Amino acid sequence: METYSIDQTSLVRDGKAFFPVMGEFHFSRYPEQGWEEEIRKMKACGMDILATYVFWIHHEEEEGVFDFSGQRNLRHFLELCDKWDMHVWLRIGPWAHGEARNGGFPDWLLKKGYELRADDPDYLKLVERFWKKIYKEGEGTHCILGIQIENEYGHVGGLRGTNGEQHMRTLKKLAEEIGFAAPYWTATGWGGAVI
Repeated sequence: METYSIDQTSLVRDGKAFFPVMGEFHFSRYPEQGWEEEIRKMKACGMDILATYVFWIHHEEEEGVFDFSGQRNLRHFLELCDKWDMHVWLRIGPWAHGEARNGGFPDWLLKKGYELRADDPDYLKLVERFWKKIYKEGEGTHCILGIQIENEYGHVGGLRGTNGEQHMRTLKKLAEEIGFAAPYWTATGWGGAVI
């Protein structure tokens, strides 16, 4: 079992600095039957980590109706990453951007009138419901090395300053309460984004 941490300048694996190579692959945008080949190609190219979004809009197009089947099958995707010893940086959002419509938010969510990407309790209840589904899909897999909360928060929408920082803390606390755990937690840090 490898151990991971950070120091002032590096990611650290088993007490030694390492410089991993990470590539992006969005499982729900690619036919399921091709996932294994793509994971193997990334591994063969020297990639250590595969980053993937879990787009809310792909899994709950209709409110309360979740779909984790076919090319939306997160569990199967993570099991393949386990099989090929490919670490995953799971980008759980809830807002994911990734050039997805509405930043990955389902259309129905935008019609609710809640303050999105903020500590609005009604919004957070829906985030919690979605994240619990993601957690269940990943439960028992071993490939998740990092979890990204939100995306480009404060750079592309979202709050800035202390309110933005508080919201990011709220999201991380919620994710941990659900059971998410990983050696690394990240947020997009460029363009004035809140981390």
